[in-house]
Amino acid sequence: MPTSSIRPARLPARKTLAALAAFVLLLALGTPASAAPSPPGSLCAAQTAAVLSLQQRISAHNARPHTFELPRQAGAYAAYNLEAKQLEAEKVTVNANLRTCIDAMNALADAANTSLALQPVPSDVRAKIVAAKAGIPPNWTPPAPPPTGKNWTVPKGSPLRPLYDVLRYDNPAQIGSAILRGAPRPTIGAPDSAYPPSTGYVYGTSATGLAKASPDHIVPLAQIVNMPGFTRLSPENMYVVTRAPVNFQWLSDKANKSKQSRSVAGMSGVDETWRTDQLALTEQVREQLQDIIDKLLKIQG
Repeated sequence: MPTSSIRPARLPARKTLAALAAFVLLLALGTPASAAPSPPGSLCAAQTAAVLSLQQRISAHNARPHTFELPRQAGAYAAYNLEAKQLEAEKVTVNANLRTCIDAMNALADAANTSLALQPVPSDVRAKIVAAKAGIPPNWTPPAPPPTGKNWTVPKGSPLRPLYDVLRYDNPAQIGSAILRGAPRPTIGAPDSAYPPSTGYVYGTSATGLAKASPDHIVPLAQIVNMPGFTRLSPENMYVVTRAPVNFQWLSDKANKSKQSRSVAGMSGVDETWRTDQLALTEQVREQLQDIIDKLLKIQG
């Protein structure tokens, strides 16, 4: 940046770069070669709007006269340069926020392993989430985790219950034969890996003619809504976190009903190797969801 001189001079002040990172103008969040399409750009609408708003302010800054006579216009010269510096600092922030949102949505979508698409919240559901969230006191804190083997619950009468009910409705929806975590819907007659081979349990036939299997929340929904920071998420982020494809897997109807909202640690009669693997998977996904919640809280404003 030029420095002022005691001699009269006409010096150009500092412009800021008009072009932001190319990815900010993309409508899609990415273009990976994957099983599912990239999440829609509307999932990061607030961050994209912040980038585009800054782009307009940068363009306006650069369009103003930016040659000043020094020392007579030293004040205007310094103000113009200060604004340029501030815009450049803000550019770093808004680009980073958008990149964080994109990464979070891509992680929730698990598109490399899952054919189930991550969807934005419908407007009517958003309104219900807003109303339910308004009923949670500002000083509300999640309860302590249940003892090992006991269910995560959201009791009736809890301030969280209306929000839980809205988010639980039709979740998961009917998803046909979607690929979940790299695995297609089990086939009829395939061994049920949740139980020891000696039981002879296999996947039966559902009323729709498909294998009797259900999409299961790896981390129970009752646990997710009690995770630190969840109730401070925006309605849009609450919806996608609780319907994240990365948190779904196929389970037999028998195993799914046995699990309900408890940890697999509390299930009886299951294969011990399967239980060990499931406990590790649950902890892995829980940590991933908590990390995403924490990141979304920092960027949602």
